Order: sequence, then structure tokens, then C-alpha cells
Amino acid sequence: MYYVYRLQSVQHPKQTFLGTTRNVKKRLAMHNRQKVEKTAEYAPWRISFYAAFTRKERAESFKEFLTTKKGRSLAHEYFWKASHGGDAPEA
Repeated sequence: MYYVYRLQSVQHPKQTFLGTTRNVKKRLAMHNRQKVEKTAEYAPWRISFYAAFTRKERAESFKEFLTTKKGRSLAHEYFWKASHGGDAPEA
């Protein structure tokens, strides 16, 4: 399986990060050990969302979609807000 995941900084909740991986738990541990340069400054992180795909291309395509204006709007309405009781910060 391939996963698209969204992280939210525990100490800076407005900081989020979208990524793809084959192992969500292992990747989260890497982010929290500050082994990922892009996210090290805002560690520790928690997973706020993930979706599974059988094909890598589908996961990467979905991640790219989530970075578009339409994708951000859809994700906020159906994923981020829904997973946080309506109080999630914008991505």
C-alpha cells in the first residue's frame, strides 16, 4: 500500500505537512526524530489524516491534487475539518 498523509505540529498546530510513504508509522517516527529537514523545526508531529492507495502513482496524484486550490478546498471541507470537529487550521 501507498499512503498520503498529513501531519500537524503538536506545538504549532497551524503548521502542516503533506507527504507520501509506504509505512506511515515509520515515517512519522522519522519526522519526530527530526530526520526530515522540511519538518524538523516544528517537531513533534501527529498524523491528522491519511489515505491508502494500492498504486504509488495514485497516491502521488492525490497528494498533488491536495495542493491545488480545488484540492485544498475539498480537503478542508471533507478531511481536515471533519477529522478535528471543525476547528482545523487551513493547510
